[in-house]
Order: sequence, then C-alpha cells, then structure tokens
Amino acid sequence: MDINSVIDHTILKPELPLGAYTQGVRDCIAYKFPIICVSSFHTPLVSSLVHSYVHTDMNLNIAIASTIGFPLGTSSFESKVIEMQQAFNDGATEFDFCLNVGLVKSGEWKRIKDELLILRNTIPDFLNKFHPILKCILEVGLLTDDEIKHCCDLAIENHIDFIKTSTGFLTKLDPKQTARYVRLMSDQVRGSKVKVKASGGIKTLADCEMMIDAGASRIGASNSVAIMHEVNGR
Repeated sequence: MDINSVIDHTILKPELPLGAYTQGVRDCIAYKFPIICVSSFHTPLVSSLVHSYVHTDMNLNIAIASTIGFPLGTSSFESKVIEMQQAFNDGATEFDFCLNVGLVKSGEWKRIKDELLILRNTIPDFLNKFHPILKCILEVGLLTDDEIKHCCDLAIENHIDFIKTSTGFLTKLDPKQTARYVRLMSDQVRGSKVKVKASGGIKTLADCEMMIDAGASRIGASNSVAIMHEVNGR
C-alpha cells in the first residue's frame, strides 16, 4: 500500500496564515495526497486553489474535506446542516463532523441518531454519480469503550462512511493509545460499509503503519510531508 493514498492532508491549526493553504495544495500535488482537509472557513480558498491547478492538469484529482462543528461538536444540528451545505457549495465533497460528546456521555442516543440521520441526508447523492463522504469524529479519549461501540453501531445504522478517532485538539493521545481505539472501532464495524479514520498526533511513518495494522483505512495527518520524506528515505 502506498501511504500517501490513505492520508488526508490536514491543515487545521487556526494560527496558520493563508499562504499555508496554497502550500498545502502544492504538497497534495507533489506527494499525491488524494484529500486535503481544512476548516469550512478555508474551503472556498482551497477549492479555488485546487481548481486553478486542475485547469492546467486535467488528470489532477484532489478532494476537499471540510470540518463541520469543529472541534467541539456542540453547535446545533441546524447550524451543522447550514455549515455542511455551505461547505458543499464552496467545493467540499467530504465532511468531517464532530459529534456532540456531551450527548454521548448523557446517553442521549435518540438525539445522536437524529443528528447522524439529518447530516447523512443533508447532501444527497446525485444520480448515483456522487456520494458525499461523511466522517463522524468521536473524540475517543473522552469516551468509554462501550460508548465508542454504541457510536459505531449508530454510524452503521445511519450509513456514515467513516468513524474517526479524534480532532487532536481536545485530547492528546500517544499513537499506541490511538491504535488501540482504532482496533476497537475496526472490530465493531467489521462486516459493515463503515470504515475507520485515525487522526490526532500521527506524526511518523511508524505511526501510520501502526494505524493501518490496527484497521484504519484513512489517516488524518498534518505532518504528511515529513511522513513522505521518511517513505522516500527508505
């Protein structure tokens, strides 16, 4: 497996200047990262940059993932819908949305199910040619194993595409801890169409390989270029 093919090249640090997004698109082109993940605010800029490069290279294919309700997940269902619709209009085709952890801790499973159903239906499939990719961020470091399993079950029930470990903002897990959660989630969704995305503190090639071995199909990383330098150095 080519590591670059499973990396969502992530640019989410709020202090980064706008030039970082231009460089991020260039990095996706140089290292063949298939997806660039940015905030909904930066989605129009990145979409414009991607399309300017596509205009000169029709074989270029970079998908844009936009974060929704990031990083706390505590915005209303309605505001998440509006944010997702706007991000789609701005060029995003993938949506990494934060689940409301407080609802999980309170056992408000009906409300969580409602949110997943609403967000799943916010951007419709178009004539079987376009399927919006939804990635549900759990913030696993704040949850029990049973709570994580229940969230995975609801993701399956509501046809969410990926269940994702964390934002990397609220909890700091070492790679071995994250890999344990990836394995737990992967085991829970096995046999379904739901896949697992590992994110948060994944900085090295060894970290990536650990996540893949644990069952991750996608990896969110802001250290993507350094990881590829490791790959090229082998």
